[in-house]
Amino acid sequence: MTVELPRWPLADRLTLGLAVATGVVLEAILALHPGAPVGAGVAVATALLAWQWQQRRWRPQALEFTPTGGSLRLRDGRALPFVLGPGSRVLGTGVVLHWRAPDRSAALWLTPADLPREALRQLAVRLVAARTDGQ
Repeated sequence: MTVELPRWPLADRLTLGLAVATGVVLEAILALHPGAPVGAGVAVATALLAWQWQQRRWRPQALEFTPTGGSLRLRDGRALPFVLGPGSRVLGTGVVLHWRAPDRSAALWLTPADLPREALRQLAVRLVAARTDGQ
């Protein structure tokens, strides 16, 4: 089973919006204090956006499941073997995937805004099956 992942999942878009909002709110609060540094909110928002961009670089393009495990297909064409981590779970109508690859572990929240409901249902079944197998 192969699941093609969206380029910008809803969770990433929300994170970008929250980083920008953090910068705006911080600038507004600091404007109330005469001795506060100018531009601190912009600096914080820039740092948060850079961190999110760095994290996003490791997002896989697709997940390929096999009976013995699976692989992450990255945007640069590489395929890394992975196992589902303990943080993987069904969350409402979405799925949180936590994976462990040889050099990294990460998580991704997928909602109906990211994937068709049938693909999410297949992922949920895969997660429940992995839990009952003892993984």
